[in-house]
Amino acid sequence: MQINREELIKRLMLADASFLTFREKTVLEKNLDSPDALAIMSIDDISSMVKRTFGKAHWDAGYSLDQAAKNSIILEKLGINFAFYDSEDYPAMFKEMTDPPYAVFYRGDIKCLKNSCVSVVGTRRATNDGRKAAFDFGKDASDNGTVIVSGLAFGIDIASHKGALSGALGKTCAVLPSGIDKIVPGAHIKEAAKIIEKGGCVLSEYTPLTEVQAFRYIQRNRLIAALSPATVVIQAPAGSGAMTTASLALDYNRYVFFSQVCLGKESELLYDVVEGELKKTALIQKNKEKLIAGKLNNSPKNYIQEGAPVIKNYAEYAHYMHNGSEPLKKVNTDGQLDLFKADSQKE
Repeated sequence: MQINREELIKRLMLADASFLTFREKTVLEKNLDSPDALAIMSIDDISSMVKRTFGKAHWDAGYSLDQAAKNSIILEKLGINFAFYDSEDYPAMFKEMTDPPYAVFYRGDIKCLKNSCVSVVGTRRATNDGRKAAFDFGKDASDNGTVIVSGLAFGIDIASHKGALSGALGKTCAVLPSGIDKIVPGAHIKEAAKIIEKGGCVLSEYTPLTEVQAFRYIQRNRLIAALSPATVVIQAPAGSGAMTTASLALDYNRYVFFSQVCLGKESELLYDVVEGELKKTALIQKNKEKLIAGKLNNSPKNYIQEGAPVIKNYAEYAHYMHNGSEPLKKVNTDGQLDLFKADSQKE
């Protein structure tokens, strides 16, 4: 989709307005014909147009306009591509989300996401077994024409990306928790370059110059969960970011699988350490007891006990996707996760 510079700057202003929902951004976009028209709006004007009240601190129109102008130059200078929600290149899976990104910024070939995709997640504190399982799954997926989607983080993420890069297809997608002008973590710049070189892509919903912050990892994880019909958890302690991604996948009515590594001795030792750390935090910070109890409950063991599939490798994953039951449903009548319904017809 071709857009002129004025329209690009207006849309970059909206993309950077994190206090607005996707729907609110589209309302403003359609009702304002230029970045200047947006820049002269007060927070009260915006509130009136989108029919929601905001605090004064949410909006600095002059700063937003200047930042968007800078970002338009950075996009061109660094060869960063972009796809707004109404663009041909905007990933189709995002359109199924209740909270889709207004835009994505990327390097590489975003069309790789038109292939079969599977999201792979796991802990940064991966064991040897975890890293090997992630690498092997990524390679086997690639050998079978499937793109791995992950977060480029240490541990399971980077192992799955490397596996995918070593396979026949060689394509993988890394989703960042920061602006696309900066690779996070910096230690994986070479891997990011190889992803782009081999026809994959590195993408983010954040405009250039956006710094990584803790909450952006969760926002990033929802994109990883949404980009594929299934998320595979290789190795993840209770309450980890990977388990949050699994929960988000349920929200988007996706499949969730667990590698058998999750049940191995190395994983049990890791989980015991993390659980001990969480319980110690709960004792010290009494105001976080409920939060930590929720994290401890969000564990691979609980999902698996409810019937979530455990797989050995990509071949088992592919077999299940071809022959398996319906995708997960979020909540049953008891208000609990209805993780997987027994597929008695397949017995």
